[in-house]
Amino acid sequence: RDCNVCQYCGAIGEKLSIDHVIPRSRGGDDSWENVTTACLSCNVLKGSRTPDEANMPLKQLPHKPLSSMYFEAIKQIHSGQYNEWRKYVIGWN
Repeated sequence: RDCNVCQYCGAIGEKLSIDHVIPRSRGGDDSWENVTTACLSCNVLKGSRTPDEANMPLKQLPHKPLSSMYFEAIKQIHSGQYNEWRKYVIGWN
């Protein structure tokens, strides 16, 4: 869903982790709408704060993915295969 990109700084595919937008220590849950991809540096920097409190705006708000087929299509497009699929994938830029 997040295309292996840190949703805070934009780092790509390097030592990424899952960050809770509303930290679990403050009642945040493990839902799609509350977790996002973050590089380790941003995850540590944000700590137990919300993105607003840490002054770290998200590149996109987390959301439930459309389907597992969506993940497969995105994976194939990113690998350089099946670029013709782009026009059929909802939300592909």
